[in-house]
Amino acid sequence: MTEFVRRDGWPEGIDNRANWKDVPLNRVRDAVNVDALASGSMALRGGFDKVADGTEIRGAVACGDYIVMADGTDLKAYNTRTSTLQTIASIAGAGRFAGDVLNGELFFCTENQTLRFKDGIVRAWGVPTPVSQPVPEVVTGGLLPGTYQCAITYMDAAGEEGGTPMALTITVAEGKGLRFTITLPAGAVKARLYISSVNGSELYLQYEGTGTYTANVVRDDTARLDTMFARGPVCGDFIAKHNACLCIAQGSILWLTLPMRPHLRNVAHRFFQYPAPIDAIVSVETGLYVLADKTYFITGVETAQPQQAVVFDFGGVYGSHTTTPDGDAIWMTQYGVAKGDGNGAVTLLSQAR
Repeated sequence: MTEFVRRDGWPEGIDNRANWKDVPLNRVRDAVNVDALASGSMALRGGFDKVADGTEIRGAVACGDYIVMADGTDLKAYNTRTSTLQTIASIAGAGRFAGDVLNGELFFCTENQTLRFKDGIVRAWGVPTPVSQPVPEVVTGGLLPGTYQCAITYMDAAGEEGGTPMALTITVAEGKGLRFTITLPAGAVKARLYISSVNGSELYLQYEGTGTYTANVVRDDTARLDTMFARGPVCGDFIAKHNACLCIAQGSILWLTLPMRPHLRNVAHRFFQYPAPIDAIVSVETGLYVLADKTYFITGVETAQPQQAVVFDFGGVYGSHTTTPDGDAIWMTQYGVAKGDGNGAVTLLSQAR
């Protein structure tokens, strides 16, 4: 007797509501990572090769010629060109591992670190933020009498500038100046000191370096402070690139980094908070899908005022998201597979089944 084995693509998709003994034609009840064999049975999908060994691998992200993976307390990088594997850093031995690639560089986090990787090199992702502004000593000098605002930021070895908390306000009498003593935290190579004009609101760069600096005059033709209320990145459960920004899901909060400044997020705005933890985020052409208590679509991610709309009154399955080769978003819901296009339109492909 000739054995018949179905080899079609089951174009009608999943159907787990039908009787398992009588699944309708062109549908499949359940098939995950398997191939149909001529014998009539199923086997794990073929077509892969083992290239590296690990002991406790819990996540991997591709970046250029490398695959960066968390293996226990080791951060490892596998070079696909040379077929070599090396340990590049020590990390937390358990917990989250998430990341995405922006401009050819991998930005990722472990349970307690935010890191970045490019061309085999790993370094810190983020610049230290001052805990508080340094209080200057009032000395004899030439400042105009009135009120001044002062703030410092730190810079790292790559030349990136961090954020700063609210500026310090100080009143100066006639014939006085301000002497600052600046020290550096770990991870910073120098500081930038900004001071406003007398009774002004804009802060301008006055000094770059460390040690002691005395302000006797304030220049207002230098760089303006534009990182007020900004902070470094946080460890997230999911990280997704969207154009020039990185989107970080941390519990029930979604943070959007500043455009072209992936090392900064603004704690005063550019974030969304949800009633439930975020189960997935996935970027498409014009926006970002967020799966939480509901399914949301955020547009204008790179603008000063991102906008959010509700797509579904329910969320999705944790970590079930991906993108198709043509740029659509795919994730699982309680009603089966959801497919979202680049403009925020979503279809439940198998709701009826």
